Amino acid sequence: MKKFIIIAATAFVSLSSFAGTGPFAFDPVTGKVLEAFRSNFSEAKNVEWKSLDDAGLFQATFLYKNTELKAYYNSDGEMVATARYIDLDNLPIMVRKTISERYPEHVMKNAIEQISGDATTYYVTLHGVKTSMIVASTPAGSLSVFKKVKARH
Repeated sequence: MKKFIIIAATAFVSLSSFAGTGPFAFDPVTGKVLEAFRSNFSEAKNVEWKSLDDAGLFQATFLYKNTELKAYYNSDGEMVATARYIDLDNLPIMVRKTISERYPEHVMKNAIEQISGDATTYYVTLHGVKTSMIVASTPAGSLSVFKKVKARH
């Protein structure tokens, strides 16, 4: 009986350390992923995990040094990308310049900075009278349309 209580207590403590919002909610992450995340972002707060089954990735959304970040890990615990919203004023000058020249009828609404390996990509939401879109840009200002939608009237 003592052995059963010790095993049950150990299991409860182990499961509690991985629990989500409720006493029986589980984070969808493996040990390697959680270990890598804790190593990369030891000061992270308010961590929420999401499994991106279609991509085979795990997404952590959290606060790190007063900034909301998203980090993406594969099942081996390798961080494949990070993303965060940034102020439009913090976009590289060539990104802002190229967008203003190519899409003068559109207004920049928000920007996401995504870092994957050595590559940084900026996703900028643009709103116009006829269309809205998200453009992807390199820091040097090389643009491509990521997604385009008709404007709502």
